[in-house]
Amino acid sequence: MSCRSGCKTKDCGSYAACCRNSAPRVAYTNSANGWDASKQKRWDGELARFRGLEAQGLEPPGTTHAEMDKYERKIEAVVNVL
Repeated sequence: MSCRSGCKTKDCGSYAACCRNSAPRVAYTNSANGWDASKQKRWDGELARFRGLEAQGLEPPGTTHAEMDKYERKIEAVVNVL
């Protein structure tokens, strides 16, 4: 047989068929740049939050959570004064 060592059935017609049947998936493709999936999710979350603030007509100074938190506190303080 020409199956992979981790093949469960060991009856595939070829090595390529065995690979296709195993449905391999790449977990994360930007690891060469020092990123992992959790860092990517955090970055995507920051950008989504930034876009949400922009959609409300606000202009946060940056895209990091810390910058947006500080900006939102500043906005809340101004609103509370009014």
